[in-house]
Amino acid sequence: MRSISKLRDLAWACAAAGAISLSAQADDNLHINGFLTAGVTGSDMKSLPTCPSTGPFGSMAPSPSCTLVTSPSNPLQYTPYYDHIQHSTNWTNDSILGLQAAYTIDSQTSMTAQLVSYGIQNYQVNTIWAYATYKPSDSTELRLGRQRIPFYMLSEQIDVGMSYPWARPPLELYSLPVNQYDGLSGRWNWQWGDTSGNLNFFVGNAPTTSNSPYIPLGFDIKDARGFNFNIYQGNFTFHGGVTAGNVNLNLADDQTPGQMFYNLNQLITTVGAPSIADQLATFYDLGTIYDDGNWLVMSEISDLRYGSGSILQDPFSGYVMVGYHFGQIMPEFTISQMRTNTQGNQNRSTAISDVNNPANLAKIAALAPAGQSLADSINSLNLARASIANQGMQETTYTLGLRYDLTPKMSVKFEWSRVNGLGGSPDGVIGSGGWGQFSDAPAGGSANFYTFVVNAMF
Repeated sequence: MRSISKLRDLAWACAAAGAISLSAQADDNLHINGFLTAGVTGSDMKSLPTCPSTGPFGSMAPSPSCTLVTSPSNPLQYTPYYDHIQHSTNWTNDSILGLQAAYTIDSQTSMTAQLVSYGIQNYQVNTIWAYATYKPSDSTELRLGRQRIPFYMLSEQIDVGMSYPWARPPLELYSLPVNQYDGLSGRWNWQWGDTSGNLNFFVGNAPTTSNSPYIPLGFDIKDARGFNFNIYQGNFTFHGGVTAGNVNLNLADDQTPGQMFYNLNQLITTVGAPSIADQLATFYDLGTIYDDGNWLVMSEISDLRYGSGSILQDPFSGYVMVGYHFGQIMPEFTISQMRTNTQGNQNRSTAISDVNNPANLAKIAALAPAGQSLADSINSLNLARASIANQGMQETTYTLGLRYDLTPKMSVKFEWSRVNGLGGSPDGVIGSGGWGQFSDAPAGGSANFYTFVVNAMF
């Protein structure tokens, strides 16, 4: 039934696009755009062998040489993209189809809608944009409805592959599991001599994202708010922004991640750590672009911070990309990196020390389900330790890519990425950074990914 529903959604989207296209021919106020990414990705990634689950209570710790036994009912971590590739060819992960319609009502008001279908979500149709615009003057505008959260420098075009040089933006930074919100935003455009720019603000709520392509866990962001700016000077673009909000995890979610985070929350609150159910999060982002028609240089850094004492993932991320145009061909090289913040690592180390403290053993044992065997208790405790440790992450990716523009509205890209710096953290030693953006530790601590995509727009 679920497959039939997805096919029905796609059929509806195609029918709607056809109807809109016919209407567009008869109404100059209606503008239709679309974009497509299709491709294939392969990897040599292999998981480490599983760790033994027997021995004295609490003796087994997460190890760089093996990974703890996981199952669909008790995973360590859900992560973006990489876990869907593994040691096989993937034809759907990079597939994206989007349709956007904008209708101009008059000189001051308009409406915009965007539907996007992602291969990584089994081609579900998502409403990404659905907002009304009011322009009280030539330099200011207000939007009300569903919009992109402006986390990044490339937030508004994150799905439009033709607008950036990579097969996909660097995942070390572009991997937050929510990208849209329902609310109000405002923009003020300004011009001062040869310099122009805009200043933006927004307020609203980010809806539940249980169908996120990154983390299949129900959660939302309440009271999201922030501002950002863009400055354009000659060949340079400068961007900066701050976003804050209360992240609420749905620990009652009956899906697998909800069960895991519920158990983890029980454990850490039992030993005195703050609850992960509701945390204030703040995201900072700075970026710049230099483009003189030949050289293209892009760089961006971000920092995610949670409230005091949180053990949740709090990465500091960034990338530098350099490319050069040879006519229709542009080779590029990118270094991207993520690592958890020092304070977050200290919080996770403290939580693991508290879990290992013999004084807390009776409290922890009381959390075990009735009738659980000693071996199961050992594995559960080890899994809890690993779940805390793996909230820390560290990885560096080197990407070499080649873009060829077939036409002004279609390009192909070849890309090789090597992900380094991966390894399970020994018990209590969080500095090694968990397993990056993987659920199971890759053998050898690294993995290669090979990608070919076609991007188009109309």
